[in-house]
Amino acid sequence: MSKRTTLFFLLLSLLFTISCKNDTTDLTHKITELQTEIAQLKATPTTSTPGFIHTVYFYAAEGLTDKRKTEFIEGLAELAKTPSIQKVYYGPPAGTPREVVDNNYLVAWICHFKSSADHDLYQEDPIHLKFIEDYKDVWSKVLIYDNLLSTVQK
Repeated sequence: MSKRTTLFFLLLSLLFTISCKNDTTDLTHKITELQTEIAQLKATPTTSTPGFIHTVYFYAAEGLTDKRKTEFIEGLAELAKTPSIQKVYYGPPAGTPREVVDNNYLVAWICHFKSSADHDLYQEDPIHLKFIEDYKDVWSKVLIYDNLLSTVQK
């Protein structure tokens, strides 16, 4: 190999090494900046509106038929389509054999809203109002518990 070619490759290698070293330095600096930013975000308390949980316990009306219970469950599936609801859970009691557990209700309905304002929209939504009208004969008693959610940062 000629001296000229060797010199060219040495120069090329030197430039490559210098550019890699600078890239590593830049990356290390950027990583440090990002770590600092993450630490600051973790230390900043969130100011978002707490979520809202609406829990309803339906107690069966006397003489309720299995057919009507099935229709009621199907109605709950339709009610779950209310736009302001974020998430829904519903079902019968688990039958937990503990003295402090109420297993006498027909169905529990638990829905999660992003805010109390969304819950208020749900209360006036035509889907909700139709559900009440269509199934008010199914229950003898309804218990409702509403609560705000607190968020814990981990």
